[in-house]
Amino acid sequence: MSRTWNQYIVKQENKALVLKTIIEHTPISRAKVAQVTGLNKGTVSSLVSELIDEHFVMESGPGESSGGRRPVMLLFNQAAGYTIALDLGVGYIDAALTDLNGEIMVKKHAKMHERQFDTVFEHIVSTIHTLMKEMKKSPYGLVGIGMGVPGVVNHEARSF
Repeated sequence: MSRTWNQYIVKQENKALVLKTIIEHTPISRAKVAQVTGLNKGTVSSLVSELIDEHFVMESGPGESSGGRRPVMLLFNQAAGYTIALDLGVGYIDAALTDLNGEIMVKKHAKMHERQFDTVFEHIVSTIHTLMKEMKKSPYGLVGIGMGVPGVVNHEARSF
C-alpha cells in the first residue's frame, strides 16, 4: 500500500474514534476528546471540524472551566439521519423509525393474516413509506433499513 493510502486509513480510523468518543461522552470538549483518545489537540480539532461540516457533530454552549477559557461543548447530532427497523413475525409486522442514536421516533404495529409473499411484501413497502413520511428533514435522510424474519437456520445446508 502507498504511504498516502495508509495515511488516509489512519485518518479515517482516528475520525471514527473521535466520533465514537463524542457519542459515548456527549457533551464533551475537544480537550477531553484528546485526553480520552490519546490524540493530540490539533488532530482532534481538525477531525471535529470535519465532523461538524459533515453534520455528525454540533457545538453547544460553553462548558465549565477549570481555570482557563470555557470550552465549547460538542454534541453528537443524532438527527443527522434515520433508520427503520422491521420485525416480520407470524401474523404481524412491527416497525420503528429511529434516529442515529437508536431512539425510537415512531412505532407501527400491524396484524397480518395473509402469508402470500406479494401481499406481505406490499405491506412491508407500505410500512417503510409511511415511516419515511414521518422523518424530519435531515442531512442524510434514511441511512439504513434492518429486518428480522423468523426462520430455521441450517448450518449444514450448502445451497438456498
